[in-house]
Amino acid sequence: MNRRLLWIQLGVALLCLFALRRQWSSVEDFVAAIDHGNVPFGDFVFHYYPTAKDSIRQGAPAGGFFYPAGFAVLLSPLGRIDVESARLVWLVILLVAALWTATWLVQATTPREPALALVGTALVMTSTSLLHNFKWGQVSVLIVAVAGTGFVLRARNERPNLAAALLAVGAAIKGYPLVFLGWFFLRRDWKFFARACAACAVTLIVLPAIVMGPVHAFFFQRVATSSVLGATDGVLYDFNSQFAPAVLARYYGGWGVAPVAITRVGQHGAHLALAVIAVLLVLLSRTKAPRLAERRELWAFVLLASTVPFWLQTSWTHYFFHLPLAQILLTSTLVERRRARDLAVLVLLVAPSVFLSNALGLRATEGWLPYAESGSPFFANLFVLFATALVIVDAHVLSSKPATVAVRVERGASDLDDVDVAA
Repeated sequence: MNRRLLWIQLGVALLCLFALRRQWSSVEDFVAAIDHGNVPFGDFVFHYYPTAKDSIRQGAPAGGFFYPAGFAVLLSPLGRIDVESARLVWLVILLVAALWTATWLVQATTPREPALALVGTALVMTSTSLLHNFKWGQVSVLIVAVAGTGFVLRARNERPNLAAALLAVGAAIKGYPLVFLGWFFLRRDWKFFARACAACAVTLIVLPAIVMGPVHAFFFQRVATSSVLGATDGVLYDFNSQFAPAVLARYYGGWGVAPVAITRVGQHGAHLALAVIAVLLVLLSRTKAPRLAERRELWAFVLLASTVPFWLQTSWTHYFFHLPLAQILLTSTLVERRRARDLAVLVLLVAPSVFLSNALGLRATEGWLPYAESGSPFFANLFVLFATALVIVDAHVLSSKPATVAVRVERGASDLDDVDVAA
């Protein structure tokens, strides 16, 4: 890590916090402006803390605790202190994760462009996803921090045990980060894949069995899973869901009101998007394009994180905390060669994604409700996917061509105009 740049990034992050403080003069104003509900860290107060306090050794998880038993175990130390102290500790944990993402992960995403790293820090600290994480006390900021770090460590072939453990912590927190393991299977990184699977087994099965006891751990997980399955259909009617078919249905009156043909189009579209992403991941895992190989694992992380609104029906706004990293990764790649088509992708896809996923986009709407109802986070993610697909395909195609030199003679002078070397 560039330590001098780190201090500047921390300064940028502090400036962003001051700017947000000017936008919302109090915690109450901030909470009211971001989403429904008037309790800061509402999910922590009503779901996480009661579960950590009362359900580790007996009893069912608190209502609305839609998480693995492993997450309850990780939370259990907070259940031993009062709720206000626990909320303060949780705030510090989320803030550290946000700053880690805004500094270390951003530097890993754009290692050769310090100016872009500062922009990345600003995008992370002002993303609407981060605002939602802090409004609700949610966990997506933790998942991106630990899983993203795990991918970077593996890409550098550093500390494989730690990388596997971080991926396992992400899976223990929410469950869906298990999809990240698919990348290492695709890459045929068998040793690390086995290590990561073993680590996930520890955080999801062994640790709850040890701390809760096998019988209670099984009961706890069964209740939590039943709660998730019971709420699955209901969230489709929620204006906050960024699940692709639900977003489309809201443009036709909402889920249950939109014509069946529309909902089917949304569902088929989601399946098609997942198929395209799968093809891109296979291509990414096999390509030898230097433009992609240097940060191959980060591209994979972005693609896998971007699948969520196509298969996970909740897909709340806080799930999209990967977007600032994706936007900076795309920007750093697109500005390298300064080709017209790269700049067009930057202007037409990446810039709108930044606006839609940022506090500026939220401020430009009439409030959090139209922002969520219109699917702003979903479309920000979709723009990132389009841009990522174009970059991956373009780089792979160019890498498969022999180097070509186009010589243009203009007004009697010879200029080397285009040199298309391996992307």
